[in-house]
Amino acid sequence: HIAIWRVSRHRWLLTWIMNHKYIKPILSQIAEEASLSPNLEICGFLGYDEEMERFVWQREKNASPDPHNFFLIDPFNYLEFQENYEIIAVFHSHVIGNAKPSEFDIKMSSTSCLPFLIYSVQEKKFNLYCPSNHEIDVNTLNRLKEKV
Repeated sequence: HIAIWRVSRHRWLLTWIMNHKYIKPILSQIAEEASLSPNLEICGFLGYDEEMERFVWQREKNASPDPHNFFLIDPFNYLEFQENYEIIAVFHSHVIGNAKPSEFDIKMSSTSCLPFLIYSVQEKKFNLYCPSNHEIDVNTLNRLKEKV
């Protein structure tokens, strides 16, 4: 289940989420990776390959000194991914608790102006946090709410 915590202006993201044909396999792969690392937060990027006209995801090494509670992605990896794909969101897992964004998640999502897709290993659920510095088409939001 995906929940929208804030209204987002990021139209690509909402189109992507609504297109279950493409999102389900990616969400399944992220959930599987997170389940294989139940004691460490996994993290990475979701993006769109314009040349291949497909969505992609890439797991990154969690460089946090406390990977059980936080994640940190090397900024060089961010720049490299951004060079090849349009970044849609940053994903990571929560090994303890639910998929709601922590205060740290909210701050980092807002600072980076990127939505965070969070997976709870305990709940086996996804949650999407979109920072307030994005905008959404009201009709798109209503269609999304109908599907969630």
